[in-house]
Amino acid sequence: GDTSGPSVDVHLELDALPCLPGAIECVEQGIFSSLQPANLRLKRAVSNEAFALAHPKYPLLFDPQTAGGLLAAVPSEQATACLDALSSIPGHGSVCVIGTVHGAADASNPSIRCV
Repeated sequence: GDTSGPSVDVHLELDALPCLPGAIECVEQGIFSSLQPANLRLKRAVSNEAFALAHPKYPLLFDPQTAGGLLAAVPSEQATACLDALSSIPGHGSVCVIGTVHGAADASNPSIRCV
């Protein structure tokens, strides 16, 4: 992909992440996909991993079985209209805002901050 665009930091709201029924219970029991360890290499982008590790949803960020769905970045002033439009489509489940995008504090080291 093109990496020449502007550097950004992402603030990810772990409490806002929708989870499939039973997903957190599986994590609590140490049940993970066999592909999850390969995905864990991406945790290096998380700037506050010590905080994130205490959250029950954090391990699900790296689980390939729960990474489906639609993720879109839209301007904040259009978020409500976007959620309303998606919610109006028959068959669509939960729609929500799970974070915000900001200009990178350090352009050479963009990061994800779990909040």
